[in-house]
Amino acid sequence: MAAEKTSRRRSAQERRDDLMDAAILVMSRGGVAAATTRAIAEEAGVPQGIFHYCFRSKDDLVTALFEREIARSTDRTGSALSTFPDVRRGVAAALEAQLALVRADPDYYLAMAELSLTIARTPAGPALAVWEQEQYRTRAQAGLEAWSAEHGLTWSAPLDHVASFLVALGAGVTSTWLADRDDARAESAVAVATQALDALAQR
Repeated sequence: MAAEKTSRRRSAQERRDDLMDAAILVMSRGGVAAATTRAIAEEAGVPQGIFHYCFRSKDDLVTALFEREIARSTDRTGSALSTFPDVRRGVAAALEAQLALVRADPDYYLAMAELSLTIARTPAGPALAVWEQEQYRTRAQAGLEAWSAEHGLTWSAPLDHVASFLVALGAGVTSTWLADRDDARAESAVAVATQALDALAQR
């Protein structure tokens, strides 16, 4: 399999994924400041020119990292939510799916968390940070709308507020777990969160 991978030419998207994975590895070891284009290219085992062929700039790579993670996370949580028709089980499944991603690769999520905070503190960063959160809220709201319509649910609060609350809950549960690695505490938080959201739902 390895020989097959190295013998054929990598597609542009595969190159981009390789460089994004390399960026995460560099940040995991040395922090965001260590993730220069040269260091990322070296980690990926490609000339630095390949980086600039795949990404216009380091900011372009950062945006791509967020886009990939937003899509992966929301696809996983949306799929989990749709498994159940009731709020408690559906929301619990969504939050647990997000938590499972973090548990499976904590170093990756620590690197992404550091990247988010670093971006927010740079002069041009707040716009990207706002965009990231808007993407999570917009996707959460779309998923909730479709799911609620399918199961005849209405909400006592505006759905965009419910979506914002759900996104904040997910971020809080996962960031707390990254800090303390306490599975029981995380599961208790999910249980309380589902009760709170269930109180907002009406049939």
